[in-house]
Amino acid sequence: MLTFLALAMIIVFIVLLSKKKLSVFAALTLVPFIFGIIAVFVTDSSILDLFQWIKEGIFYKVNSDTGKVSMGVISPAITILFSILYFDIMLGVGLFDPIAEFFIKKAKGDPMKVLLSTVAVASVVSLNGDTTTTIIICVAAFLSLYKQLNLKLSYLAIIIAAPIGIWNQLPWGGPTIAAATAIGVEISDLFAALLPGLLVAQVAVVLVTAYLGKKERKRLNFNPRDAKMVSKEQLDKMLSAIRDNQPELKRPRLYWFNLILTLGSLAILIKGDIHGSIIFMIASVVALAVNYKTVEECNDRIEALADDVLPTTIVTLGAGVFSGVLTGSGMATALANSIAGIIPTSLGSHMAPIYAVIAAPAITFLPQDAFYFGIASVIKGVMLQFGITPMQAAVASMVGQSFRLISPVIPALYMLCGETKQNFVDFQKEYIKYFWVVLVVYLAVYGITGALPY
Repeated sequence: MLTFLALAMIIVFIVLLSKKKLSVFAALTLVPFIFGIIAVFVTDSSILDLFQWIKEGIFYKVNSDTGKVSMGVISPAITILFSILYFDIMLGVGLFDPIAEFFIKKAKGDPMKVLLSTVAVASVVSLNGDTTTTIIICVAAFLSLYKQLNLKLSYLAIIIAAPIGIWNQLPWGGPTIAAATAIGVEISDLFAALLPGLLVAQVAVVLVTAYLGKKERKRLNFNPRDAKMVSKEQLDKMLSAIRDNQPELKRPRLYWFNLILTLGSLAILIKGDIHGSIIFMIASVVALAVNYKTVEECNDRIEALADDVLPTTIVTLGAGVFSGVLTGSGMATALANSIAGIIPTSLGSHMAPIYAVIAAPAITFLPQDAFYFGIASVIKGVMLQFGITPMQAAVASMVGQSFRLISPVIPALYMLCGETKQNFVDFQKEYIKYFWVVLVVYLAVYGITGALPY
């Protein structure tokens, strides 16, 4: 019954969003709340348990056996709140104007070069293994440029997400640690098996990005052969859209101060010793106080930026309700066990690739720990009976990472969709439309290397 409830909740959530019957925040909150009430009766729990599940999804949960604390979405939510506020302040003062102007001058309006620059930056930044940090940096660096050149913001979103899904699988990435721990293999050995697939997948992502760049060239009637013939007047016209945007907010004399403040904040964030929310909260206060001298100016900026800050933050908190009910009610565990039972044992050695494909939607909609410690740990025992090693089982469980970066339980993705002005389901569709190739690459490369037996 819990498996049915979990599937029904996920399907209703997707349908309501795709049909645009509810906002993302409403769907993330109301749908799990209603199904949570049903789960209360099914599991013979109390209504207070439902609110406890929600509390744990938003704030934190303490494992009664191990004492381990698992944080909810409150941590990334506050980081997202202050990071959006900070970078919106920086956009206003003109910090990113020189970056946008640089790419405009180098690309000479060429959409392909801009898109390729985006995927390059996203790939490098994502090496730190943190999804939120990568999205924050890439959106801040490129959003204004895409708007000025009239490039599709949906492409910006999927181009940022694709390399994150690849390089989150580094040894310090959450998925690799969870898979290695749940299945009982060495992280270094697992990464060595994954590396060929990651490298080829990166090449595939670059090629897809180049293809999207060609599409944008055609849509915008840009001929790369004419790029060198772009006149100074034409370039100035493109650049003026940046230079003349809200000039009263620009602070060119404080450029180096703002640059050092931003780089210092990002360096501390990437190092990881201080929580991101604290870094950007303090940085926002400093930025406001230095760039805008009066209390009235500071208050005006905060009020003006509320439209950007609040929607994404409350959506992130809504994701805590979704994941809290799904996990706390037992629906996540039930769904994990049911998916594990779908794969027929008669398939023998062919179980690995079949499991890898079936696991892709599971890892998309289930919390990461629920998938690896629920499904992956169970499937490992079944595979052993057919001569499939734990390492091969671990690799199979990682193939689903090709679609992990469209998961509704990743809070930072709502910030990405909010900043690029698109519906979450539309973002999922756009990603799958172009980056399904990453799943195929993993299956092919791991089959060739023997990491995934066929």
